[in-house]
Amino acid sequence: MNELDFQLIGANMKRLRNERGITQEQVAQELGCTIGFVSNVENNRAKLNLKMLSYYSKICNVTIDTLLNVGEGSTNPDKRDILLNEELIRVFRTFSFDEREKIIKTLQLWQKDAK
Repeated sequence: MNELDFQLIGANMKRLRNERGITQEQVAQELGCTIGFVSNVENNRAKLNLKMLSYYSKICNVTIDTLLNVGEGSTNPDKRDILLNEELIRVFRTFSFDEREKIIKTLQLWQKDAK
């Protein structure tokens, strides 16, 4: 198992947060922590916790796996697959519940026909 690169994870979290126009203050308020702690995690001066990782995943609309494994310099050999999955999930979440159900049924039919 590859070791986690906390510097890369923090930088990835910061980049994704900034891309969405979310401030560290907003993150701190939502998580019940200080702005300093959020800054320290993003800059690899403190280790993140599962609650923070889960929150960033939700606000950035990416999987936790994406936060942990993807980024410039990642040693993950499946980076292309992870990026593709991330994009698929990002697009999928933009559809309504009913649309997502239809998409799933269509994919299942397509998968069945491919076999």
